[in-house]
Amino acid sequence: MNSSGRQSILVVDDEPVIVRMVVAILEDLGFGEAYTAADAETALEVIKARRPSIVLTDVKLPGMDGVELARRIKSSHAKAKTPVLLMSAHGEPASHPGDAFLAKPFDIDQFALFVRPYVNKA
Repeated sequence: MNSSGRQSILVVDDEPVIVRMVVAILEDLGFGEAYTAADAETALEVIKARRPSIVLTDVKLPGMDGVELARRIKSSHAKAKTPVLLMSAHGEPASHPGDAFLAKPFDIDQFALFVRPYVNKA
């Protein structure tokens, strides 16, 4: 949770249309405050500064990919319990460290079912 007591979700994707859609869905569903990053390196900075409750990341990112981002989050003692949810249109990566995977494209109902369990326990 962030300093206001609300849950926060970091959305990491290099496609602005996807970011806007995911943030809009999160807001419409009342899932908490959303932060965004277009790449994994920026995401790590946001995580350090904002400590989001959940990280939702695309697998294919410029530079470091979403799987490596998940590994770094999960290997950090301070952030190891942060749920990391992966998304991709290219299939689920083998043996990824994420907590869950959602195939793109998805509809609002699929997305809500995907995110809800992690929002409730974050």
